[in-house]
Amino acid sequence: MIRKVFCIFCLAAIFSITIAALPYNVNAADKNITINGKVYEFDEKSEYEVSSSEPVLNANALGKFSISGNILNSTEKDNISTFEVADGSSLSFTYTYDDSLMNATGTNEHLTSDNKKLVDNVELKEKIQNGAVILQTSLDGQKWTVNYKQTNVFEDTPVQAEAFYETNDIQLLNGCYYRIIVAYKTEKEIEPSKFLWADIKNYEYKKYAEVYKFYAVYRNSGESTPSDNERTFTLGEVINTGTSNGYSGSNPLTAKDPHYGWELGSFKISGFTENNDNIFLKNVDDKITLWFNFKENIDIDRLNGNDKLSIANDDSGYDQYFQTKPTDMGRGTLIIRYTDYQGVKHEPIIYTNYLEAISSASADIKVRVFEEGDYEVALDYKIKNDKFIDTYEDYRIFFTFKIRNGNCMAFPREVGSTRELKNSSVSENGFYLDLAKSRYLKINVEMARWTKGADGYTEDVRYNRPAKDGDQYTEEGIYTIKVNNPSTGENTIKKIYVGSDSVLIASMNEKNKSYTINDIAALVEQGAEIQSDGTIIPPKPPETEPPVTETETITEISETSVETVTETETTTTSVTSVVEESEEIEAIPVSAEATQNSGSSFVWIFIVIAVVAAAGGILIYMQKNKKE
Repeated sequence: MIRKVFCIFCLAAIFSITIAALPYNVNAADKNITINGKVYEFDEKSEYEVSSSEPVLNANALGKFSISGNILNSTEKDNISTFEVADGSSLSFTYTYDDSLMNATGTNEHLTSDNKKLVDNVELKEKIQNGAVILQTSLDGQKWTVNYKQTNVFEDTPVQAEAFYETNDIQLLNGCYYRIIVAYKTEKEIEPSKFLWADIKNYEYKKYAEVYKFYAVYRNSGESTPSDNERTFTLGEVINTGTSNGYSGSNPLTAKDPHYGWELGSFKISGFTENNDNIFLKNVDDKITLWFNFKENIDIDRLNGNDKLSIANDDSGYDQYFQTKPTDMGRGTLIIRYTDYQGVKHEPIIYTNYLEAISSASADIKVRVFEEGDYEVALDYKIKNDKFIDTYEDYRIFFTFKIRNGNCMAFPREVGSTRELKNSSVSENGFYLDLAKSRYLKINVEMARWTKGADGYTEDVRYNRPAKDGDQYTEEGIYTIKVNNPSTGENTIKKIYVGSDSVLIASMNEKNKSYTINDIAALVEQGAEIQSDGTIIPPKPPETEPPVTETETITEISETSVETVTETETTTTSVTSVVEESEEIEAIPVSAEATQNSGSSFVWIFIVIAVVAAAGGILIYMQKNKKE
């Protein structure tokens, strides 16, 4: 039983350790979260005054509002749901509803059309009719900007599965409050009244508003403003583009121009390591960020302190340069277009009503964080001059810039293991190039093959050609990878050997730089060994007879004299002479052979004693067993 429990415990521990060791990444791309809203009730003549009313407790909503996206975490902040979103992703908003109020009739409460065009002071272009949906955003939770509005949404669609809005990175980079208002009117028949002999139908009307509010931000949104010691660079100048021409003109600002002598704001870049003529170089961990900052005391409803000047709404504007379609651009529109390393111009990203959306901010506003590429940026806006007859002028701030990685590195990675191969590395499997998203580096790869012939190794360059990210090389040969960064002028060279020839492996070892390939081959022929890392073990020198030393000569003479005395049994006088001769020698060292023989004798003596002792122990043991 104990053994079973122990096994179960071990399996559980192994399972826990395995789970902990595995990469854990919650991919919440399809995560859908329902936001709880508040329901407000109004009388027939109201205009859905949400901001000055109190919600109804335990009231049922017409539908359900939810958000979906890569949501990493959710908390409560000031009684508002707060969501952390994965950097670079977005949130989608959906409102679904059933047909319970749409199909009801008579004395049952049902939807009816509302001819008003106002919801909580938000003006709509069309009548509310069968319901309206309004989305507002705010950077401070106080001043709200309308980003989306739609009327007659419950006309004939019982379920709306598609998202009606998607957030943008400007909102989530800076952190944004969202408020969604769903407004609709209902009616039901009540007790009829009499007029003479006829029954007059009476109806009870009510208005409802559902309000959903929350806050969302990127998890790693970073600092709200560039740090004091961070380098920044200002971009863009304002020009007068005329009127109603897609912001395509270019007129100088004269003294009569309402924009003369003051600026609305400025764009600036931060997070770069070096700037070379609007080519911003970035290194690892650099986050190049574009910011916009209103000039001090700028109010879009009172420009330059002038009550007559304001940012006007451009309800049918377009940008000729980017060839955008006419749309409601709101009060200022920001447009950004990205061109990739292949020269492909992507669809421009358009932020409508941009100036109103950020007008409540008191600090620099993040626009976007950029990776390598070419960028074009335009801020189009219209200024209204309030005169007896109002006049309008269109203005534009336009600039371009490029972002490049500042490194000059290509990373050869071994095929199969994907380990990075350093300069002078060896691989039998081959390698492929990893440029680490540095798309603008110039790469050239030369492959040389060394073959052994009668006259040694000879080099044959097989090709020398451009390379690109992901190119793979598995043929045997020595590859020279040359990397050039056109933006910095830096160059990097790496050599990789693909193969198993020990001589060529040794040639790649930095310790063997002083040897040519043929030098190494000659050493191998002389008996040198090459280890797996290319280290050369020199050949052993030939054995020679050791020279006769003076000590050994004296020893031999002494030994000969002794032997002669022993064999012939010389007289005492002869022995005495030999002894006297020996006394003249202060010290006679023992030869190596004699030392070795002495050591061997001791070893044999030890072995004999050990064997005898073991045998004795065995005999004693056997005798003891017999007695027992």
